[in-house]
Amino acid sequence: MAVIICKNCNHHFKGNFCPQCGQAATVEPITAKYFLHDIPHSILHIDKGFFYTLGKLFTNPGSTLINYLNGQRVKHFRPFGFVVILSTICTLLIKACDEAINLRFMQDNPGEKILFANSFFGKYPSLLIFIMIPLLSLVTWFFFRKNRYNYWEHFLINTYLAAYLNIFFLLINVFRLIKYYSTGGLTVNYTIFMFIFMAYYGHTFGRMMWQKGTLLKNIVLILLMNFCLATLYMTAFSLTGLMSAWWGK
Repeated sequence: MAVIICKNCNHHFKGNFCPQCGQAATVEPITAKYFLHDIPHSILHIDKGFFYTLGKLFTNPGSTLINYLNGQRVKHFRPFGFVVILSTICTLLIKACDEAINLRFMQDNPGEKILFANSFFGKYPSLLIFIMIPLLSLVTWFFFRKNRYNYWEHFLINTYLAAYLNIFFLLINVFRLIKYYSTGGLTVNYTIFMFIFMAYYGHTFGRMMWQKGTLLKNIVLILLMNFCLATLYMTAFSLTGLMSAWWGK
């Protein structure tokens, strides 16, 4: 039996699993089949890898995703489950923020209540984020199609990053809660939060796709990609009632 080098920890071994870290000897390529397997696996298996992945994607997203695509996966939570769990947690916390605002509002206005969401996606923005992943992946793949990553690998990258957009939605609602209790206002400028999120996106792709010796080209590609992604996001948010139309009335 041939000696195998573990892609996760570089340990040399023989067999089906690395005795050092437990990763399988064969690392599955990122294809459509990978995601078909990931859906039921993620729903039925929840472990400590969720918090490890959450932390790594916050502190060093580019290197984390490069390592995942290169085979270092044993510590990480799989992408579909990561989106589902993070979306659920953020949705519940956002609902709690809305209830806290209404609690204060009803004290000042007995019998009345603020209706925060008038549309389906207004109530479930995480679902909109998830539905947009295939289109976002097509955009990032188009700009970096000459790079080594295929469309499904871009799909994986965007799945992890889109999960983090739920956190930004949560931050928007926390900011609105603080603003209401301090000033009585409810309006929030989504553009500022989107700018921060796109900076996170650009930083991640810059780390993953950067090509040596082509500084200007890399910067232009990332800026153009971010512009297209931000336009798609803000158009979708405007059309579904999550924010005021960015193009005006």
